[in-house]
Amino acid sequence: MAVPTFSGSPAPRRTNRTAPRPSGFSPPPRRAPRVGSSKPASRFATPHRGGERLSSIRDDASVASAMDVDGGGFVHPDRALKADTLFAKSDELHVSFHAHLPPEVKQVLRAADFFRDAYTGDIDTMTGFALVATSQTCFVWQHSQALSSVPTCYIFPCPVDRSQTAPFHAFVPYGVSREPGLVLVSSSGEIRFWDSISIGLAGGEPFSRSQLELEAGETASSLSRSDLQTYISSTSKGRLFRLTLTSTGGKYHLVSRLFSRPQSSLSLSRFLPSLWSSQILQPEAGNITAIALGEQNSVGRDLWALVDSRLQKWNLATEGWEEIAQEEEIAAIILPSIRGSLNPVPDENAYLDLELLDIAVESTGKLLILTSYSGTTDDLGVGNEPTPRRIYALVRLTVSTGFANVDDVTAVPYQSTFGASEAPMHPQLQLVEGGQLAVVQFGDAVTICARGRAFQPFWPLSSLTLVAHADNDYKDRVELKSPTDRTLGVGVVDDQSEILIMTSGLMMKVTVDFEEVSKFDPETGQSKLIKSIMTQAILYGSHPENPLRFTFPPEIDEDSLMTGAEQLSRAILESDHEVVRPNNDLTSQMIGRKERLGFLIKFVNENGALGKTSQRCRQQLAADAEKLYAAQQLWLYLNEFLSHGNTYSVLNEAVYQYMNDVNEGHHEDFMRAYFRLRVNDLGKILPYVLSIAARQLGENPGSALTVLPEVNSIVLTVITSALEYRDYNRGVYGLEFPLVRPWTSKADVIDILLQLFAFTTNAVEGEGASHDDVAKTRLPELVSTIFACMTERIGWLKLAAAENELGLERELTAMEEQFQQLRPELLDSLRVNGFADSAFKLAEQYHDFRNLVSLCNKDTVYPPEQNPNALSIQAYIERFQDEFTDELYKWYIEHGELRAMFAQEDTYSDYIDRFFTKHWHPSISWIHDLRQNRYDAAAESLLSESHSAGELTSKQLMLSIGKLSHLAQLQEDDGAEATMLDEFHDGLDFVSVQETLTGELKSALASVRIKQTLDAQAETITAEMASKLADKPQLRHIFKGLVHSLLQGKALSMEELADALSLKDNTSHVEDYATALHLLSRASNLPEARRLAAFKNVWRRIYLHDDWNFIRHTSGVTDAELNERYRNSALFAVLAQTQFKLHQPAGYILMPSESLLVPTDEEIVSHWPGMSAEEREALVSEFLVESSQVQNYDLADVFARTRELVMESVVG
Repeated sequence: MAVPTFSGSPAPRRTNRTAPRPSGFSPPPRRAPRVGSSKPASRFATPHRGGERLSSIRDDASVASAMDVDGGGFVHPDRALKADTLFAKSDELHVSFHAHLPPEVKQVLRAADFFRDAYTGDIDTMTGFALVATSQTCFVWQHSQALSSVPTCYIFPCPVDRSQTAPFHAFVPYGVSREPGLVLVSSSGEIRFWDSISIGLAGGEPFSRSQLELEAGETASSLSRSDLQTYISSTSKGRLFRLTLTSTGGKYHLVSRLFSRPQSSLSLSRFLPSLWSSQILQPEAGNITAIALGEQNSVGRDLWALVDSRLQKWNLATEGWEEIAQEEEIAAIILPSIRGSLNPVPDENAYLDLELLDIAVESTGKLLILTSYSGTTDDLGVGNEPTPRRIYALVRLTVSTGFANVDDVTAVPYQSTFGASEAPMHPQLQLVEGGQLAVVQFGDAVTICARGRAFQPFWPLSSLTLVAHADNDYKDRVELKSPTDRTLGVGVVDDQSEILIMTSGLMMKVTVDFEEVSKFDPETGQSKLIKSIMTQAILYGSHPENPLRFTFPPEIDEDSLMTGAEQLSRAILESDHEVVRPNNDLTSQMIGRKERLGFLIKFVNENGALGKTSQRCRQQLAADAEKLYAAQQLWLYLNEFLSHGNTYSVLNEAVYQYMNDVNEGHHEDFMRAYFRLRVNDLGKILPYVLSIAARQLGENPGSALTVLPEVNSIVLTVITSALEYRDYNRGVYGLEFPLVRPWTSKADVIDILLQLFAFTTNAVEGEGASHDDVAKTRLPELVSTIFACMTERIGWLKLAAAENELGLERELTAMEEQFQQLRPELLDSLRVNGFADSAFKLAEQYHDFRNLVSLCNKDTVYPPEQNPNALSIQAYIERFQDEFTDELYKWYIEHGELRAMFAQEDTYSDYIDRFFTKHWHPSISWIHDLRQNRYDAAAESLLSESHSAGELTSKQLMLSIGKLSHLAQLQEDDGAEATMLDEFHDGLDFVSVQETLTGELKSALASVRIKQTLDAQAETITAEMASKLADKPQLRHIFKGLVHSLLQGKALSMEELADALSLKDNTSHVEDYATALHLLSRASNLPEARRLAAFKNVWRRIYLHDDWNFIRHTSGVTDAELNERYRNSALFAVLAQTQFKLHQPAGYILMPSESLLVPTDEEIVSHWPGMSAEEREALVSEFLVESSQVQNYDLADVFARTRELVMESVVG
C-alpha cells in the first residue's frame, strides 16, 4: 500500500496564497500556464452556492407560510455536540461529529476572512495530530484527545513571509512513545523545525531555522513527507529539495539540499562516462503543481511530480541521491480523452483550458491525476454572457518508460463558477484503501469517487468529494452549508475505512461501508442516490448545528431526479419509518409529514432542479402535498366534530368500511392508521361517504338537515383544501394549468358533488327549513366547488382532446353541455335560498356573464331605474365592459326587453354600437341607427331585413321606413348613391303584386255564404282559381299551400310568388305570367340554376295556357283571323311585355324547345326542402307531363310568328 501523501498546494494556487476577493465572474489571476496557451493561469476555487442551478419557478412566501419549512442556517457548533451525532447518512456513507476544535483555534477562525487572509490546515492520521496555520501562527493539537475533553493547543510562530501566505507543513512522527515534531516552510524558503510540539506550550521557542537555496523569483510550492526521516519540498521553477532529519547529540536537526545525481566512486558513470552522459535526462523548468510518492524500486522509491503540463518520475535512492528517470508531456495525451468523455463531444478546435492539479499513486501502480477544464455550458449569466465554470475529472494513467496511456476518465461531482462565496483553495486529492476511493478536497465540498465496482457520493461540507470509476455512475458529495465556513483538512484512516474532515467549526468523521458501495447498481443507483440526498436534506438539513447542506450533484440525471423525488414524496405520504418518526399524536405527526413534503419541494427549488422535472412529476409531487394537507384539515375537522359531543361520525363509518375493503381492518385504531398509511387514497373515501349518506336519507328522509351538514363538510374539506393548497403553491411547484387528470375533478368526484347538491337542494327547499339550517349545509361552498371541479375537468379534457387522446372528445362535449345546463340551476339555487351575493360572486369569478345578466334581471327589468340590481348592472358595465354588455343586450333581445336596452342609449350608446357591429340584428339595430341619425345604416338594415320578413305587413313597413331613411340620407348627402332606392321600389312593387294577387284570390270567396276555416278557404280558392291543376295533384298541393300562406298575410319569396302567379288559371290575367318572369329576373339572391329552372317552369305554363291545336287550325280561317288568334294568346302578351326589357337574365325569354328540361332532384330539394322522396317523384312526373305536352305542340314556328307579330305591333 502506498504511503499517504500530504501534498501542499502549488505556489501559484495553494491554499496559503493570499488571494483577492473575487469580483463578479472575473477569476483571480494565477501564474501556472494553461495547456496549449501562453495565457497567465488563474485560480479555480469552490463553486458559487447557486452555481449551475437552473432558474426555477419559486414562491418563497408560499414555501414559508404554506409549508412552514424551517430553512435553518449554519451556526458554529459551540454548543456541546454528542459524539457520533449524525450530520448525514446514506447506505454507503455516514457523516458524524468527530471532535471540537480547540478554543484558541475556534476564536481565530470565527472571525476569519478566508478571502483576505491565508489559512491552511491538515489532519495527520499517522500521528493523530491536526493543525491550522495562518501567515503568522500555527496551532497544533491532538484531534483524538478532543473526543473526550478540551484538547491541548500548541502554538508556534510561522516563518516570516512578505507575501503573507500561510506556510507549508509536515509532522515528524517518532512513534507512540513521544509527541511528533513539526516542520514549517514558508513560500520564501525559510524552514522552521521543532523537535517536539510540546515546545508550543511555551510559545514555540526555541526552534531550528534554515533556508532553502532558492533562486531569484523562485518560491516553494509544496512540502511532503517521504518517510519518517525524509521530506520533499518543490518550487515554482521545477526544482526539488530533500530535507533529511538527522540526530546529533540526542537532538534532531533538519538538513536541506537540492536533488542531485549520485557521485559515488562506485557509480557506473565513473566507468562509462560517455554512455552515461548520453542517457542523462535534464528536467525542464516549470511550476511543480503536486508531488506524490510511488512504489519501491531497486534503488529506493519512485517520486512523481506534475510540472505544468508534464509528468516527471524521479528515483529517490536509499543511498541519499536522486535522479530523474522519465519526463512526459501528458496534457496532450489526456486532452483527447477528456474531450471524448464529454456529452456532447465538443469540436476539436474547442479550447478546454486543461489544468493538471494533483496526483496520487494507486496500490496497483497506476497514476490518478486530478484535472480541471473549462465548461462548455450554454447557460447564461449576468449580462446574458455564458457563465464561466471549471469542471473537474480524475484521469487514470498507466505509465512506463517512454509510454503513457489513459485508462479512463471519471467526472468529479463538483464544478466551480467563481462565485463571490467561493473560498480560494487549490483542490487536493487523496486515496482510500490504495485507490478504491478517490477523495478530492475543495474549499466548500469533498467528493468521493470509487474505482471499479465502487461508488461516487457527495456531501455538502466545504469540499469533500467521492467519485466513482468510469463504469460506475454512483456520485455523491459533502458540502458546507455556510458561505463563511470552509474545509481546512482531510485525513484518511485506511485501516478503519474512515475519512476525517476538518472545517472552520469542527471535525467530522465519514465512515464508508465498502460492502454497500460494492452493491451499487448503475441502472437504479442514480435515482436511489437522488432520493438519499433529498432524504438526508429532510432529516438532517434543517438542524442549525449541522454544518452540511445537501445539494444535487452537477449534471444531475433528470429521470433519476424525478424518480427519486416521487419515491420520497410517496414514502412521506405513507409514513415510511425511514423518513417519518413515529408519533401517537396524529396531529403532530401529520404536521411533521407536511413539513417534510414542504422541505422536499423547497430543496428541489433551492437546488435549481425544478426546471429539470416534467410537468407530470411536478403535478404528482403537488398532488401528494395536496392530499396530505387535505387529510390534515379533515382530521382537524373530525376532532372538532367529536369534541362537540357527537358519538357517531359518517367519516368514521366510511373509513371503517374502506379499511376493511383494502384488507387494513386489522389495525386497532383504524382511523389513525388510515391517516398515517392511506392518505394517497383520500379521494377513494368519498364514495363511501356518499353511500352512507344516501342510505341514511333513504331510511329517514327527515334526517337530511342533520346528515347533510356533516357529509357536505367531509367532502368539501377534502376537495376545497386540496384546491386551495394547489392554488396557493402553484408557483412553488411550477404547475402549468390545466393539470393532467387532476384527482380533485375525476368523473366520480364530480358525480358525488352533483348528487350532494341534489340532496341538499331537496332538503333546503322543503318545508320547515330555516335559514340557519340551510347555512349549515354549506350550500354556497358546495356550488362553488362544483364550478371549480367541472371547470378543471373541462380544462384537462380540452388539453387532452387537443393532443388527440382517444375517446375524450365525446366526453368533453358532454361535460361542456352538462355544465352549460347546470350553471343557471346552480346559481339560481343560491339566489332562491338566500345566498344571492354568493351567486353573484361566483358568476363574476368565472366570468359567466350570461348567468350574471340573468341574475341581474330576475325582478323588475323596465324601467331600468326600478330594477333592484340597477347599480350592479352599471358597476358590471364599467368593470367588464363589452364582455358584460354583449350578454346583457343578448338577454334583452331574447326576452323582448328592447326598451330596457334603448333606455341606456344616452349613457352607453358606444357599447350598443359595438354590440350591433359584432352581432348582426338588422331587425333591431335600425331603431338605434335612426335614433343616432345614421339614416344610411338604418336603410341598409331595413332593406336587408325585409328580404327575410315573414309577414307581408312587416315587409311593407320595413321597406317604407327604409325608403324614407334612404331619402333622408339623400337629402343630407347630395352625392350619395341612389341605387338603393331602386331596390326599395322593387321591394314595394313586390308587396303590391302580392297584395293584388291576394285580393284576386279572395274574390273567389265572394260567393261563399258560410264561415270557413283557413284551410277550407284555401281549398275553395284552389278549386276555383286553379282548375287546370285538377289532374296534377302535386302542383295543386303546392298552389294550395301558397294560397294558405297568402291568406295568413305571410310574405312569399320571389320564387314562391312566381309559382303562385303562373299556376293559377290566369283566364283574365295573362299579364301575371310576365309579372312572374319579371319577379324572377329581380331575384338576385336565388341560385342561378334554380332561377333558370323556375324560368322554364313558368314558360311551360305560358305555352300550355292556350289551345294551340285550335289556334293553328286554318281551315276556313283568314290570315287576319289567324293573326288575331296569335295576338290573343298568352305567349303574345308575355312577349309584348318582355321582348324589349333591357334587363334580360338567362332564361328570361325561352323558346319552346328551351323550356322542356324539368328541374333536377337537387333543385327540387333546394326549392321545397320539406318534400318527401315520393312527393318529389310525383312532382317530376307532373313536370314531365308538361314538358311532353309542350313538345307535342311543336311550337317553334308559333314562337317565331308570335315574336314577328309583337315586333310588327311595335312598329305599327
